[in-house]
Amino acid sequence: MEWNFLFRIDHLNETGEERNLKGLLFTADEQPPTVEAIQGFLKTCGYQVEVEDPQQLVFKDPNPEDPVEIRIVRLDDEQEEKTDMIVRKIAEQFQKRKGW
Repeated sequence: MEWNFLFRIDHLNETGEERNLKGLLFTADEQPPTVEAIQGFLKTCGYQVEVEDPQQLVFKDPNPEDPVEIRIVRLDDEQEEKTDMIVRKIAEQFQKRKGW
């Protein structure tokens, strides 16, 4: 199954330096990706992170020159994305159109 997630990168040495990025992982079944799979994804992206809080999906790169904290702020499967789009399209049909 395809899993989309949004993660926030906070460069701890730089005030106000936060970025939101998107990630994509696949799982063999309908279970969400494991903490280790997400950590592997982040390492592939160049962040040498360790798991700081597995329950909240918080990772930290303890590099003293550029410490980084990464939080997974949203995790959705592809089915939820499609369902949201379908619901949105149906709701648009009930909206009053200008000029009617």
